[in-house]
Amino acid sequence: MGSDGTPSLPGVDVVETDPSALAGLEHLTPRQIEVLRLVARGMTNNEIAEALFLSRRTVHAHLRSIFHKLGVGHRSAATRYAIQHGLL
Repeated sequence: MGSDGTPSLPGVDVVETDPSALAGLEHLTPRQIEVLRLVARGMTNNEIAEALFLSRRTVHAHLRSIFHKLGVGHRSAATRYAIQHGLL
């Protein structure tokens, strides 16, 4: 169990977030949710770009925005968020 009472996922780091980030999903665009789902499935930026017909730079920009809106610092924390919020 994590310090907040949620189940821990081995190998997944969590960045402490402010309470406003907990409702971050409603601040994501449909495209950002789509990118987050693919990240959570383990796809690389290149694979996401190919799957969604985007440039790698656009995928990177979406990820920066997603991380900011969710208050996380890296892919593994975003993946944990996606799992906890039923995006998989």
